[in-house]
Amino acid sequence: MKLVDEEMTSRLPERRLRLRRKTDVAPTAARMNSKVVQELQIKDRIDIVVARKKKLELSVIPVDDVPPNEVHCNESTLARSGIADNSIATIRASQGVNTDE
Repeated sequence: MKLVDEEMTSRLPERRLRLRRKTDVAPTAARMNSKVVQELQIKDRIDIVVARKKKLELSVIPVDDVPPNEVHCNESTLARSGIADNSIATIRASQGVNTDE
C-alpha cells in the first residue's frame, strides 16, 4: 500500500478543463484562471492532452476573468491540432518531456 501512496504524491496535479477557441489569444499562449494556475502548480507552460495523446504545449497567461473550468487558446492553433471548440482536455504543468506514445 505504501507504493501506491508514494506514486500518487509524485504525480503532477491535473484537471479536466474545457478548451475554448479565442481570436484574441497569442498562437503560442493559453489564458487560464489565476486560481487554477496556482492549484495546478503551473509555473509558465502547460501540457494539453486530449484523448490520452499529448496535443499541445503552450505558455500560460494567468487571468482572473477566465472562468475556472476553461482554458482560452488561439483559434487557429487549436484548429491546426485538430481540437474542436468546447473540447474537454487534461491540463497539467509542462515538464518539457514528450509524452506521445
